[in-house]
Amino acid sequence: MLCREVQNYISTAKGLPFFYIVGDEGYQTALEDLKQAGLSVVRMSDFCPKEDKYPSVDELIDYFRTSDVDYRDNKFIVIGLGEYLALRGVAAADKELRRLKTTTLGNARAVLLLRGVSEQAKKIVKDDNRMVEQQRVFLSKDLSTSITITNVTDDIGLVANKGIKALLQLLEDGASNNVMATSSLLFDSSIFPVSNIKGAYSTISLLIQGFDLNESCGTTEQWERLLLDLSKNKKSLDAVFKKNGIDDSVLNDLVYWVSGLEYRNWLAFLYLKENSDLIHNAYLKMVVDSTNCFDELKRNLLVGITSISHKDPGFKALYDDRKRLLKDFPEEDIAVFVKANEVDPEESIYRLTDNTLLERKTIIKWIVQHGLSPAISYVYPALNDYLRKYIFEGALSAELTEYFDAYKKQKVANKISDEFLALVEMHASKLTYAKLPTRDNAVKAIANKDSAYLYWIDALGVEYLSYITALAKKKGLSIHTDVVRSDLPTITSINKQFYDQWNGGKKYKEDQLDNIKHKEKGGYFFTDDEDPIHIPAELEVIEKAINTAAMELGMHHCKSFVIASDHGASRLAVIRKQEVPYDTDTKGEHSGRCCKLFDGCDAPHFIPENGFIILSDYGRFRGSRPANVEVHGGASLEEIVVPVITLTLRKQTGVQITVIHPDDIIADRHSGVTLTLYISDVESPDNVRIVVDEKTYQGKTENGAHFVFELTDIKRAKTKPFSADVFDASDLIGTISFKVKGKTATVKDDFDFGDEF
Repeated sequence: MLCREVQNYISTAKGLPFFYIVGDEGYQTALEDLKQAGLSVVRMSDFCPKEDKYPSVDELIDYFRTSDVDYRDNKFIVIGLGEYLALRGVAAADKELRRLKTTTLGNARAVLLLRGVSEQAKKIVKDDNRMVEQQRVFLSKDLSTSITITNVTDDIGLVANKGIKALLQLLEDGASNNVMATSSLLFDSSIFPVSNIKGAYSTISLLIQGFDLNESCGTTEQWERLLLDLSKNKKSLDAVFKKNGIDDSVLNDLVYWVSGLEYRNWLAFLYLKENSDLIHNAYLKMVVDSTNCFDELKRNLLVGITSISHKDPGFKALYDDRKRLLKDFPEEDIAVFVKANEVDPEESIYRLTDNTLLERKTIIKWIVQHGLSPAISYVYPALNDYLRKYIFEGALSAELTEYFDAYKKQKVANKISDEFLALVEMHASKLTYAKLPTRDNAVKAIANKDSAYLYWIDALGVEYLSYITALAKKKGLSIHTDVVRSDLPTITSINKQFYDQWNGGKKYKEDQLDNIKHKEKGGYFFTDDEDPIHIPAELEVIEKAINTAAMELGMHHCKSFVIASDHGASRLAVIRKQEVPYDTDTKGEHSGRCCKLFDGCDAPHFIPENGFIILSDYGRFRGSRPANVEVHGGASLEEIVVPVITLTLRKQTGVQITVIHPDDIIADRHSGVTLTLYISDVESPDNVRIVVDEKTYQGKTENGAHFVFELTDIKRAKTKPFSADVFDASDLIGTISFKVKGKTATVKDDFDFGDEF
């Protein structure tokens, strides 16, 4: 219902405008009441000269005066004026309202329905009491307004109609709360709170509900491209992802998606950011959550691990996830990580992986500088298997076990101890190797040669047996190893009869190991880098051989796969740099480890054989061609002792090994520990053994299934469980653990006399 002041104003011409000051709550009611009273609606928006130009108050006043002559239609409600003035600001509102209050209308009557400028209107009324006296003003009880403006300057269809005119029309129709607009006018002085959404990123943030990515995640050009794509895909980010082929498969080819700088690569980054909560890889999630710039994503994936100590409780899980994540990244990318990882040498070893040759070489160089680390077991499992002590059997078992365990550690560390040099010279003096059977006899003794595959690995010594045994176990192969000796000198021309005279099935010669050690085409040169960075390449040759064996046996192309060699090689003879003062006529492949026989040689350790003088310590004849990284031709144990390995498909699959009465294993300080195992399937019951703390214990059995081991060296309990590798002859068939209790923990105290006292 109209208030008395308005009713009086309408019924009696006053010649001046009426200020009807309202808030949001009373706006629509007042407008409807005025319309019911016969007042025509005049929209301020109709006085905009263009869609995005401010309306003209002068033209509004001219309209009033023109209408004065038409007595039939000279009563008006002006809407949109207050909102327009609020958008212009306090100063403009005050100026125009003061002008309008004194604007003469003749016989016309104009009710200015003012919303948004209540404070300015009230001040004017206070300054001019005549408005109240003339009954030309009315103030509603609630003058508050909730109007805020969101002005999207780069709109993609979010706002139906563009320009200030469309905005005023919405306000004239009673819009409140947040009102969307698209205008080039920034409303810098507006009484209404105005958010100018300028730029593609701000528009996207407004467009997509819950979009909370930082603007730094992309460049201006990338956000503009995305905004354009959104306009073509129903404003749906998921639709844009789908159109560009981006989904969960991003994780399957991460190296591709993070390596490019194209728009689709950036979209993949946004996909990861938007779906971070669904990422199961903990390392990837950590990196994605902490990366706010696409250009930094790849580097952060590579080097993020360097900010985490290996002592952190979550480090190992992050390490494992990162290793899986980056397994296909090329070495040129991994080089960025390797360089960044150099900062803290004490931590760096724990972060390296064996994914790339570069990292494997870096691990070797770290060991050379800092020594062996427990981290090797997980950062480079193959090297750990190579370094594992191999327990030899048969003739010279103790001597060979001691010698090659020390040899491998010093080869990797690139150092020779005085104690080991003394051991080398001792064996050189005793001709220890002579107690071993010959390789040729071992090859001749191979049964069923017609169904055997002979695989010759040139320069394969027994140093690799622990690694070969571990690989065979992983591939499910049974292994039998004969430890034998080559003929002297340890050069190929003297030691290839076993291959040339092979009268069995298929045969193949693998040259790469020998090439790596001392051929130019192997690509490794001691003069370029004295560290043993060739070791990873050596292990790859071994792995290839075992993979070939598994394939050939699995395809039943052969029944046995025999790996044999002409000779081994010595790394320590190279790093020793010991020159024997005689010129050699073998300046080619043998690098001074042997030469044609001559009279008067007084080298401290040599053997004359087959028309050659063969050095049995680490000396090299003067004038010989420098070795690449390893040598052969001499008579050190690593050059002369070689394996003949027979691999077959393991007959026993899923062998069950059970510790009998595990809670009753007691250490006796006199006799040690008795351990009983049940083994479900055994090929060689008379040759079942376990290795505990690098010591071998032979098992005894009466039924071929239960084996008793007397562990005479374990005479004390230990908090942590013992671990034992279980061998069926040469075949590593499993690993078990067991706990040992002290005797006093299992019986009553010697001074406990029961109830007698």
